Amino acid sequence: MKLGLIPKLLIGLGLGIVVGLYAPQWLLSITETGRSVLGNLIQFFIPFIIFSFIAASIAQLKDSAGRLLSFTVGLSYVDTVIACSIAAVTSYTFIPKFVANKTFSEVTGVEIASPFVEIEFPPVMDIMSALVLAIVIGLAASWGKSKIIADVVVELKDIIDIVIQRFIIPIIPIFIFCIFAGITAKGEMSGTVVIFGKMLVLIIMLQLLWLIIEYTLAAIISKTNPLTAVRKMMPAYFTAMGTMSSAATIPVSLRQAKTIPGMDKKIADFVMPLCANIHSAGAALTLTISAITVSVITLGGLPPINLVIVFIIVLGIVLTGAAGVPGGSVLATLGILQSILGFDEVGIGLMLALFMVQDTLGTATNITGDGALAIIVNKYFGKDKNNKASAKGAV
Repeated sequence: MKLGLIPKLLIGLGLGIVVGLYAPQWLLSITETGRSVLGNLIQFFIPFIIFSFIAASIAQLKDSAGRLLSFTVGLSYVDTVIACSIAAVTSYTFIPKFVANKTFSEVTGVEIASPFVEIEFPPVMDIMSALVLAIVIGLAASWGKSKIIADVVVELKDIIDIVIQRFIIPIIPIFIFCIFAGITAKGEMSGTVVIFGKMLVLIIMLQLLWLIIEYTLAAIISKTNPLTAVRKMMPAYFTAMGTMSSAATIPVSLRQAKTIPGMDKKIADFVMPLCANIHSAGAALTLTISAITVSVITLGGLPPINLVIVFIIVLGIVLTGAAGVPGGSVLATLGILQSILGFDEVGIGLMLALFMVQDTLGTATNITGDGALAIIVNKYFGKDKNNKASAKGAV
C-alpha cells in the first residue's frame, strides 16, 4: 500500500523520537550526517525555487494584462497580508503562553556525536538576489519584449516543479527523521509535541475564522448571501484536502464558483485559475504562526515586530508564485525564514514538519478563499445590471 506524504512525515517524526531516545552515538552520527547533507541540499535549491516561481508567475501574466488582472492580483496580495497580520497578532498573544518557557535555548541536554562528514552545497545566489532578479526578469518578460526569456523561465519552473515532486518532497520525511532524532537526543523534545499540538489547533481555528471573514466581507461588498456561496464551494474545499494542491483542484473550484448566484462565468474562468496560482492566505497565516512559534522555541523569544512586518510583506510576494504546488509554499518561504528571521537547519526542519502535517487544511483554505475573491471581482467587473462591461472589455 502506497503511503501518502503526511503518513510518511508522521512515521519519520515518530522514528526520529525513538532513535533519539535509544540510539547509540554512532547511529546519531549517521542521523546528524543526514541532517547536515539533506539540509544543505534543500538550501541549495531554495534560490532556484524562489526565482523560477516568481519569475514565471509574473511572465505568464502578460496575456491578461489590464485593470482586471491588476485588481485581482492586488486583492489577492492584500488578502494574504491581512491574514498574516491577524495571524501575527494572534501568535504574539497566545504562543508565549503555549511555550511557557520551554525553549531549546534553556534545555540542558546531552551532547551528541558530530556528523561523520559535512558536505556543503553553496547556493548560486542569496535569497534576496533571487527575489529581486525574479521580479526584474518576470516584468521584462511580461512586457512582451522578451519571448525567449519568458519561455525559459516558464520551462525552468516546470523543471523545478519536477525536482520538488521527485526529489525534495521524498527526502523531507528523511530530513524530519534526522532533525527529530537530534532534537530528542539533546533533550530538547520535552513539551515540544504539546506546544505544536496547541499551535495546530490554533492554526485550524484561524483558518476557519479567516474563511468566515473573507466570505462575510465578500457578501457585504456584493450584497449576496455568504452561506450560499460557502455551501457552493464546499466540494472544492474537500477536494483540496484530498489533493493537497490548489492547481489540481482547479477543475472542481472553477465548476463550483460558476454555481455561485450572480457569478459571471467569464469572471470565474479568469479568477479561479489565476488565484489558484497566486492566492495563499491559508498557507500564509499558517507559515506566520509556525514561524513565530519556532522562533520562540529555537531562538528563545518572540521575533522583533519590525522583522515580522518585513517577513509578512515579503511573504506575500513570495507566495504569489508558490501557490498551486504541493509543499511549494513552505519551500519557497525557507529562504526568507533564514535571511529575515535567522532560522537554522533545526528551525527549517521544524517548519517543514509543521507545515506539511496541516498542508491539506491550508490548501483547502486557499482554494475556498478563491471563491470569496471571485465574488468581489465579479462585483466590479462582472456582467450584471449595475455593470454592463464584460470581463473581456475590462481587460
